[in-house]
Amino acid sequence: MYLLGRINLWSEKHHPLWIDSFRVILGFLLIWKGIYFIINKQAVVEIVQTYGFGFYTMTLAHIVIGVHLVGGVMIIAGLLTRLAALFQLPIVLSSLFFVVLPGGFMAFRAELELTILVLALLVLFLVEGSGSFSVDGYIRRHPD
Repeated sequence: MYLLGRINLWSEKHHPLWIDSFRVILGFLLIWKGIYFIINKQAVVEIVQTYGFGFYTMTLAHIVIGVHLVGGVMIIAGLLTRLAALFQLPIVLSSLFFVVLPGGFMAFRAELELTILVLALLVLFLVEGSGSFSVDGYIRRHPD
């Protein structure tokens, strides 16, 4: 817990305001991807079925959609940003290794770049936290 406390203290002292705009953009990207998965649920189910989850295919597809939507809202608001980023990481890493990279590293599409960008931003906010313009920042400033 000592290390997490030191990271949090450093983060509060060195958090530039422009990073908050990246947090909001990341949240909107995650919500957009969740809505895209809702619209194209059958494509998500086919991708998940490829890896042999059997009965749990629809459950896993709904978990991915829910985590993207709820996590995106939490990241936009800056509410438990580190926790929301932590829940997003396995999904984005799975997407990178099982969906994007098997299509070919040099394939002509923006999915690889977008996935790497989202992954980098998730790691950034896992370390950096939510910042001052957030629900967490408001709660820290007004403890009562």
